[in-house]
Amino acid sequence: MAKSKEEAIFIGIDNEVIELTGADKEAYLAEIDARAQEALLLEAEYEAKRTARANAITKLGQASGLTETEIEAILNG
Repeated sequence: MAKSKEEAIFIGIDNEVIELTGADKEAYLAEIDARAQEALLLEAEYEAKRTARANAITKLGQASGLTETEIEAILNG
């Protein structure tokens, strides 16, 4: 869950807990948002590749008469 700009944010640095404020808080929130967006993008790319692979295996099986297990054995060596 993303932090709101109104929430207090505390971080620990060398056994000292400090509250982020101002530009530091904004930069921290921007970094958290950027990481979340990157994670969503990576997940979408992974899912697209997984779907494309599954579709290719299905088409290859239909064209060749091989089972999914046989195709996986060929692809995975």
